[in-house]
Amino acid sequence: QWLVLFKPYDLFAYEFGAFTLKNQPANRFMQVNGDITYNQKFKDNAKIELSTTLDVTPVLWQKWHLVYQATRDGVKYYQIRNLFSGKFLNVPNGVTADGVQLEQYQEDASLNEAWRIIEVKAGTYILVNAKTGLALTALGSSGSVGAKVVLAANTGAAEQKWTITPLQPETYRDDNVVRFFNRNNPTQGSVAFDQGTSLPLSDGRVLWITQDAWDGSSLRSGKFLCNFFFSYNNSVMIQPTITDWNPEHTPNMTITNNIQGRPKQIFSNQPGTDWSWPGLGVQIGNNVWAQCGEGKGLGGTNQSLYKLTPDAGNVWKSVRYTPAGMSGQVNIGYATGMVKAGDGYVYSFGSKGLDFGYSNEIHVARFAESDPLTWTFWNGSTWTSNIASSAKIGTGLGNVTVNYINGKYVLMSMDQGFNCETKRDIFIATANSPTGPFTAAKYVYTIQEYLGGKYARYYTPSIHPESVNGRNELLLTYSLNFSGCGVESCEGGYLDPYYYRVKGIRVPYSVIGL
Repeated sequence: QWLVLFKPYDLFAYEFGAFTLKNQPANRFMQVNGDITYNQKFKDNAKIELSTTLDVTPVLWQKWHLVYQATRDGVKYYQIRNLFSGKFLNVPNGVTADGVQLEQYQEDASLNEAWRIIEVKAGTYILVNAKTGLALTALGSSGSVGAKVVLAANTGAAEQKWTITPLQPETYRDDNVVRFFNRNNPTQGSVAFDQGTSLPLSDGRVLWITQDAWDGSSLRSGKFLCNFFFSYNNSVMIQPTITDWNPEHTPNMTITNNIQGRPKQIFSNQPGTDWSWPGLGVQIGNNVWAQCGEGKGLGGTNQSLYKLTPDAGNVWKSVRYTPAGMSGQVNIGYATGMVKAGDGYVYSFGSKGLDFGYSNEIHVARFAESDPLTWTFWNGSTWTSNIASSAKIGTGLGNVTVNYINGKYVLMSMDQGFNCETKRDIFIATANSPTGPFTAAKYVYTIQEYLGGKYARYYTPSIHPESVNGRNELLLTYSLNFSGCGVESCEGGYLDPYYYRVKGIRVPYSVIGL
């Protein structure tokens, strides 16, 4: 026998949560305007409107976070953030006139983005901007298509009344992280690249490891000439703290012994190769150990392990090693993950591509923290020095990575991103042991990035357990690849670096069992 109690939710008990805002007379959701196939809904200054159809199930650009900001004179104020773009409901330039259409904008902590929520009656609210004192108002709220959302004097009119409905926690785009990679200063070093793995240091700094990278000196009015090519095959950037997302504060690491004479390329190309693409790494004592794949053209030739040691300022020392078993073969590439789990070992996860790049087997090796050059490989029952006996511990899609958080090994798996199929999803699975088994994959997000109206290519997933934000959310990233299917990446003689940069999303722990 069950006793069911129905209790109305208290909106003001929330300091953070996901909601829809529906204008009552129009019965339509508030949303971000713009053509999704040209990424307009991601942009600053995109206009706010009512949905153009009488939707029952809201889509991501119709979902908003209410984020408690501050209490002033006994009144709570909130920021309102769109889940699709990660940007905030904003009064453009703080204009105080009636009728100005609202926009979304990057977080600026100003009163332009602060809102007071007034309960008119149970389930009915008026929202008033802190800077202007004007109310959130729907023009044409009788149901006209694409009605503008504007500010107007707070009269309590019907078009100012909103239903605010709570939603389940959901993955959203982190605009602060996305803008961290919008490095547009010609003096910054790496400004566009196709990978962003992170490695936390014991002093609170974070190393961000990239693959092929353009240098800021190549920028021309914020873009690259189409006949330019990347400046180096990898780089490492040094973020001062996990909460400092100002790209001006994150310089490049340099070395003095790069074979190609490129101080900002930390992992040298070996003789007979033309690329060196590092994966993930860990810090042991004062040294950082990181895996690096090596090859020529589109084929791998070897992989190695590098030791990076700080020298002076942002100058480090870089030394290459070739551990037996891991090096000397490319059948299993150990760029999938590297975890120092606190048991005296480092676990290095590898992947073996199958089905023409549409799936991967996951494998695991390990080495003692005291001996990074002696690797053993899990054969299904024990650790052995023979890589030929390495056993599959799990499977994933065309793009995979593994990391560790809250006592669990986390596998991020993305659909193959180069052939531009309509299925463009990200999944998460977890395991209690480095040898598996992993849970069934849980869907968490669909990539909706476009280039010139066509699907943009994407790859290089990464998990960032150190990047905590106080809301029990896991930061995931992926990168775009300067191309789309059926469209030219060069426009007017220039390449837009947006399409060769890392994008960030946050997944609530509760969604994936963390």
